[in-house]
Amino acid sequence: MATGSRPSVRERNRERVRDEIGSAARRLFLRQGYAATTIEEVAEEAGVSPRTVYRQFPRKEDLPFHRHETIARRLAELLDADDGEQHALDVLADALWRAIDVEQPPAGPTDPDAGTFLELLAREPELRRHEASLMGENHETVRRFLDRRLRTAGDPAPEIRAEILAGAFLGTMMAARNLVPTLGDAPPSTAIRRAVEELRPLAWP
Repeated sequence: MATGSRPSVRERNRERVRDEIGSAARRLFLRQGYAATTIEEVAEEAGVSPRTVYRQFPRKEDLPFHRHETIARRLAELLDADDGEQHALDVLADALWRAIDVEQPPAGPTDPDAGTFLELLAREPELRRHEASLMGENHETVRRFLDRRLRTAGDPAPEIRAEILAGAFLGTMMAARNLVPTLGDAPPSTAIRRAVEELRPLAWP
């Protein structure tokens, strides 16, 4: 799909099916455990065939992260559309909030499964490791954005600084994500905003 274009009907249908399967998987993983849940059970819970599950999710560990492709695509679109007017850190944080459908406080995530997803991650170390690997896939998107900003600002070492700042941003966002279950009734964006303030002293372009 071209950057900035609307998803086609086929793409929207695919995302709907993935959402239904992923939500079903999360419910089962929470109810009976990740290791104990089979693909056949996920298919039955979602009302689809096991073949459909395998076609959409070749790896079992991808099931709870059914929105990852959409989030990664949206993050890239938002950063590619940057006009250079805002502070780079604020652009990154805003793009991340919008990509994962986290609204500004006091609202919480619009994803109705967000709470159960965080509970699932807290319970399953294997899924936390997989989430870290998926987050790493966004590194190039963030690095490319920062490299562009640094070159525009005339930075003498844009490649090095972009790599370091991208790692700092994504690593801190992962840490913030891990803090969400400790926030009680506070929205997830609270953890992200705190993380942003910790990052602010760094020399952002």
